[in-house]
Amino acid sequence: MPDNAVRDPREVFELLLKSLADRDLTTAAGLYADDAVVRQPFAKPAEVVLTGRPEIERHFAVFGSAPITLSPMNIEVHETTDPQVVVGEWDNTVTRTTDGTTVTTHNIAVFCVRDGRVVWSRDYHDHAALAGLLS
Repeated sequence: MPDNAVRDPREVFELLLKSLADRDLTTAAGLYADDAVVRQPFAKPAEVVLTGRPEIERHFAVFGSAPITLSPMNIEVHETTDPQVVVGEWDNTVTRTTDGTTVTTHNIAVFCVRDGRVVWSRDYHDHAALAGLLS
């Protein structure tokens, strides 16, 4: 796809998963609008709300420093009656690079994409499994 082409919501979601798996955090963060809002209602001990691309970039930087790799699989994208909104479902095999321990996490995210950028999302990840791997 040419760099100046606007991606549809499905393409944005798929590129986000690929970018995170590849640890291409610059591309991942660039998929979000300047004023995007990301909510993670199931985060522990409390919901995480990221407001604006700088906050999202800081969040990705923490992920980038974690000794883990992600391998997304079982990816499904569901279109909705709103052409800007898709629901993504996927599993990640998450591997701790220090000793090879793995867990599989199940994920669902609802994305609203305008002009090729995520303007809001609600991300439901298995934070308990991730916390156990990172502890």
